[in-house]
Amino acid sequence: MPVVEADFQARKRIVFTARGRSQVNVRETLDDGPIGFSSMELLLIALGNCSLGTLLNHALLKDVPVHRAHATLESEQARDPSRMGKIKLVIDLEVADPALLARQDTLERAADSCPVGNTLRFSPEIEVELHMTAVPAAVPV
Repeated sequence: MPVVEADFQARKRIVFTARGRSQVNVRETLDDGPIGFSSMELLLIALGNCSLGTLLNHALLKDVPVHRAHATLESEQARDPSRMGKIKLVIDLEVADPALLARQDTLERAADSCPVGNTLRFSPEIEVELHMTAVPAAVPV
């Protein structure tokens, strides 16, 4: 199963590492807004990545030229402001084979069955474990 490490550095950025690769997300806000992605945007990115990947790896598309696969994801806030209430995912797909148009329902179900979407739909158990230590302040030299 996937393992991701997140290292909060200098109260300004989080370095995510998985499979030996790292990605930095800056957690600073300037006058015109945040520099990096918010946590909710990262969730939408994960869903978009998973949905497009699942769709494009479906047997009907695997060996077919796809000219464009573009996803737009929007979320609506729930009454509880600490969570999303609804996510809308719109995929624009352009394929070379017009016969695939008759299989749109099948391909839509495929995109809708990605692991991230399934996880969001069926509330996973989340276990949080916090390990804390106190580090003495540095003594000036």
